[in-house]
Amino acid sequence: MGDAYRELLDYLKAKDQQGEHKREEAKAKALEELTALKKQTFAHISFYNCINAADTLEDGVDAALTSQKELYDALLGFTGMMAGFSFIGLPLGSQPDTYFQAVAYFLLILGFGGCMVAALMSFIATLFIKGLMQEPWDCVRDCFFKWNPYLYCTNFLAIGGPFMLFLGVNVMVHDFFTDRDEVDCWRKGMGEGADKCTLSLGLPISLNVLSLIFLLVLCWLFYGAVLKSQRGRRITKAIEERR
Repeated sequence: MGDAYRELLDYLKAKDQQGEHKREEAKAKALEELTALKKQTFAHISFYNCINAADTLEDGVDAALTSQKELYDALLGFTGMMAGFSFIGLPLGSQPDTYFQAVAYFLLILGFGGCMVAALMSFIATLFIKGLMQEPWDCVRDCFFKWNPYLYCTNFLAIGGPFMLFLGVNVMVHDFFTDRDEVDCWRKGMGEGADKCTLSLGLPISLNVLSLIFLLVLCWLFYGAVLKSQRGRRITKAIEERR
């Protein structure tokens, strides 16, 4: 009885080791396939790190898909909000009175369209990723990374739409502050009979300069934190080792 029990334990232990070896082999193969792509988008980094940290390949793939779904959920909310801001700035049914208004409305329409398309693409991406949950790695690899370049365009639309809103507002301030009748000079009395003054061109220009500074800071932050390759990342090291 004792010998049979020990034989059973040895068999189960060997079986468990064999299963563990297969799981590790599947993970290693998936990581090898990711590094072979030699790309470092957010999706590739997320899949590599999630698979590398998970106990099994299936858990890592589901964790990476969940991370991607959360990303597109956030993009859906952000682009929907920005589309609303752009829509509020549009004068529905009325024509622009000045050249500045025409340019500003044109930029706002572009921003509204870009944000709406980005929101719809984010919604499609969320449904697409949700449908891949619990699917095998081969299916996820072939489907997700086939459509990922197109879905990745959502990120650029999510940036381009608000950028058009940003430009439109910077054009609109010139119409608001300069292209208007004279106003009461606050140093020379107010109300009827007060001296009249024209608003200085320095007001909209100063706002443009401040906006440009903020834009440059945001571009620097986005490039350094998102677009630029981070040499310390696991996937970066793995790609360099393949060379």
